[in-house]
Amino acid sequence: MKNHLLILLLVLLWMGSAAAQNKSKSKLTFPVMSWGAISQSEISVDSYRKLSEVGVNIDIAFFQHADSIAKALDAAAKAGVRLMISCPELKSQPERIAERFRNHPALEGYFLGDEPSQSTFRTLADWAKALKAKDNKHYAFVNLYPDINSNKSKFGTASYREYVEAFDQIFPAPYLSFDFYPVVDGALHPRWFENLAFYADKYKSAGRPFWAFALTTSYLAYSEDTPQPTLDDFYQLYKSYRPEKTFVHGIPTLGELRLQVYANLAYGAQGIEYWSFRGYGSPLDAEGRRTIVFDRVQKVSREIQSLAGIFLGATVHSVAHTGTEIPNGTKRLTHLPEPIRLLETGGRGAIVSQLEHGDNRYLVVVNRDFANPMKLIIKTDATVKKVLKDGSLVPAMEYADATEIEPGDVAIYQYPAEKK
Repeated sequence: MKNHLLILLLVLLWMGSAAAQNKSKSKLTFPVMSWGAISQSEISVDSYRKLSEVGVNIDIAFFQHADSIAKALDAAAKAGVRLMISCPELKSQPERIAERFRNHPALEGYFLGDEPSQSTFRTLADWAKALKAKDNKHYAFVNLYPDINSNKSKFGTASYREYVEAFDQIFPAPYLSFDFYPVVDGALHPRWFENLAFYADKYKSAGRPFWAFALTTSYLAYSEDTPQPTLDDFYQLYKSYRPEKTFVHGIPTLGELRLQVYANLAYGAQGIEYWSFRGYGSPLDAEGRRTIVFDRVQKVSREIQSLAGIFLGATVHSVAHTGTEIPNGTKRLTHLPEPIRLLETGGRGAIVSQLEHGDNRYLVVVNRDFANPMKLIIKTDATVKKVLKDGSLVPAMEYADATEIEPGDVAIYQYPAEKK
């Protein structure tokens, strides 16, 4: 009897070990960066722990002097968060700042600018070069404009493509970054997928990684052609916390957050940026307390890390769309990989991306509707596994052909890559 119990115990332990190994995991952490989540007056280990708990591992520190940066780096290090630093001395004394902070374990890099025009690219590049002369371990970061409306004058170039290409040739950056907040007045901005397709093409054709945004607060923005309010205008509005105020971008739902993140990942984004943690409907309220959005962002952030082994370092083979109508600037799905025998979607349709990572390929199906679930019918061969949200792999044929994808959510299927 004792021998039987011992054998049963060993079998159960083996099964548990096998199940634990049957996951798509990465030893690396997927970059998730917040913009100015912790203010200068809030610097503390507890503040940065809130960021770590919500799933942020990088924060941009917009502070007024280098001594605050030093204090923030020490606090962030204890919470497991890295900082992209910014302060006036970074511009006036870049070599001195680089020498002071280059060996700090919590330093991610140096923030140099947001949405610059082409006329400033050379100045930004020279600034980055001065930092690099004293610190060749960390990088300088600049975020670019998106291509949203007919107002092209802000680029300083004849086209958006010329704007990005000019920056890419002049400024030394490990990745490109652009901001786009697609959920506008209850619908998706018509140019969002055009922007994603542009950056996905650069990643696919030239190996140029990009990071993309998810809006984590309500926001007044994106009238079609009028100039945008300044950031100071927004911050002044946020200080009032008037719930009755109508925002063009409402408080983000779980479906809206998921759609932003999973669409970015399906198009090949190698980093996710959250803007912002301040304002009405943001993850933290005026007193720094958690809101319902905190819980939603935390949930999505944990999903990102569980699936990091799929998305981080993956290459993009194709991105297509299904539905009666497909978005501007996209291609209709006309071909399925051989292991996928049938794929049909209901509702508004889906993003269907094919990625490759290591010895595996992945079919990534994102529900384009952030408010309603989408019916999915998928038939596969025996080589295909379904990837669960915790990274677990289950034979796809164990699931019924008909299923649903929650609002803005994703279904992922793994199969062997073609032998080269």
